[in-house]
Order: sequence, then C-alpha cells, then structure tokens
Amino acid sequence: MTTAAAVLNNFGTDNWKADLYESLSLAARLSIAVKSVKTHTHNLKLSYLLWKLNGHASRFFQKVEDITAGKIKTPEVSAPTPEDIEKAIAALMQLGSTFNEVYEQASRKRLLNNSIIAGPVVALRAHADKFFELAEWCEMFLHVEDVERVFASANEERQRGDVYDLSQV
Repeated sequence: MTTAAAVLNNFGTDNWKADLYESLSLAARLSIAVKSVKTHTHNLKLSYLLWKLNGHASRFFQKVEDITAGKIKTPEVSAPTPEDIEKAIAALMQLGSTFNEVYEQASRKRLLNNSIIAGPVVALRAHADKFFELAEWCEMFLHVEDVERVFASANEERQRGDVYDLSQV
C-alpha cells in the first residue's frame, strides 16, 4: 500500500471523523470567542481554546507523520475511492479556512499584541497552512495520472536538451 493510500485510508475511520468534527467544533467556538473578546476573562477563555485547538492540530499532524514514516500500521484495505478523497479534501480545506478566519479576526481585534493570545494564534495560522498543504497533497493523489504525465513530459524535455537556465526564463 502506498503512503498516500495509508494516510487517506486512515481519514475514513470513525476515530478520524470524531477528531475532525471535534476540531471543527472547537474552531467554531474559538471563532465565536474571538468575536466577543471584551475583558481579560474572555482573553483567558480564548487562550484556553487556542491551546486546546492547537493541541488537536498538532496531534493530527503527528499522526499523519507517523503513518507516513510507518510507525503506525494501518489496516490493509483497498485504495480509497475518489469520493472519500474529495470528502477528506473538503474537510481539510474547511479546517484550514476556519483557522485562517480565526487568525484574521484576532488580527482585526488587535489580539496579536496580547502576550497570552499571540503565540497560539500564530501557531493556529501555521496549522492552517499545513491543512491546505495536506489537502493539496490529497488532490495530487486524486489526479495522480496528470502529475505523472507532467513529470514524464519534463523528463522527455530534459533528455532532448530543451532545458533553459533560470535566468533566461
């Protein structure tokens, strides 16, 4: 089983779905909390939610890394269907978008100047980028033939000598 298939097969499990929807729920609560920050007590609640959500995201990406490194064995099942991959991509994009939205709201509310909140908000933004990258990786797996065709074409051009120096482009 390829590494991509192992990771994508794990996305369809009930455990992954529970983690995903828990993260989405936390992100929604966080979005509401950012919009309603008015006092120091709100800042503490917001900080708690940020740390909790960042922890969820960190564990998720650690699990993906462990699967790709072979530290976690996934059950041998058939390759995921295109519909499963598209659902995973949509979920990853939704999480990334929600994380970005929280970052933007915190920035507009000038919460990035708050020492309790700034670090976790910036970390949340970094996790958003990782979710988008993972969604893009899944998209490439969905269209693996197109990717292989591009690389084959590039290899043919290199063999023919149709290679240009970067400064000429």
